[in-house]
Amino acid sequence: MSSAIFAKIVQLGAALLVLFVARASAQDPDIARTCTAYKKSVWEETSEFSFLIENAPIIYKTLDKCTSYAPLIIGGGPALPKEFPHAVRLGHKDDKGELEWFCGGTLISDRHVLTAAHCHYSPQGSVNIARLGDLEFDTSNDDADPEDFDVKDFTAHPGFSYPAIYNDISVVRLIRPVTFNDYKHPACLPFDDGRSVPSFIAIGWGQLEIVPRTENKKLQKVKLYNYGTRCRITADRNDELPEGYNATTQLCIGSNEHKDTCNGDSGGPVLIYHKDYPCMYHVMGITSIGVACDTPDLPAMYTRVHFYLDWIKQQLAKN
Repeated sequence: MSSAIFAKIVQLGAALLVLFVARASAQDPDIARTCTAYKKSVWEETSEFSFLIENAPIIYKTLDKCTSYAPLIIGGGPALPKEFPHAVRLGHKDDKGELEWFCGGTLISDRHVLTAAHCHYSPQGSVNIARLGDLEFDTSNDDADPEDFDVKDFTAHPGFSYPAIYNDISVVRLIRPVTFNDYKHPACLPFDDGRSVPSFIAIGWGQLEIVPRTENKKLQKVKLYNYGTRCRITADRNDELPEGYNATTQLCIGSNEHKDTCNGDSGGPVLIYHKDYPCMYHVMGITSIGVACDTPDLPAMYTRVHFYLDWIKQQLAKN
């Protein structure tokens, strides 16, 4: 091979790499505008005043209430009131009115909840109810504003084929719109694919550890880390991933401590803080599948939300 041809190949490879990186990190302007609008809908108050003279101009002043919560400590703990207003719990309500909650989700508009497609295959029944604005279940003494919403319908990704856990993403549509407030408010969709993000925040009401197998009643948060492609090894142990780990459509996230998402957390989000709005989050991943929860350095696999943005926007267009 001549040096000229080799140089052309190197140049082409570099150009493709730049194109790939640019595409992965490009910020969707529609998503950015929607995120800003959601922030303003609750955390900005505009007041007007004028000087007491004739024909004085009206002056508008905006109060920004979008303040940061305390930084997440390693190891996590109980969530604070109003810290994660996008957190949703999904379940099934039977004909007798009995409720069973078995999955999490993320509010991404006033009518839509993002979750895992495998949540629709629960032995407890189909997802037909969503609870928003809650913090601690089985108590009314917490600083919360719980409200239940019937589910109108849901759309699982067409590439999802149970029991294989690929394309594990679904959009649930609520029967009526959510009124946004400090307790119920959407998360933003991602601006990039998260490959360069070192750590994430996972939240959920699932069990805290393998033994005892008890459901947690209070929303929990935990800091987890990006394990890159480590899941190529751990996925070999899982029959639900016959083709192994897919780094394009999945995130590999875990911890070197006894910290993890676990049973009951499926469908819930892994998040990062919005870089400009400290009260807002991006949902980067969806809790999907793990080998064994609460095991150090054994990361789990999460659906990479950024890969599915075009499909998600199609679902959001359905009102």
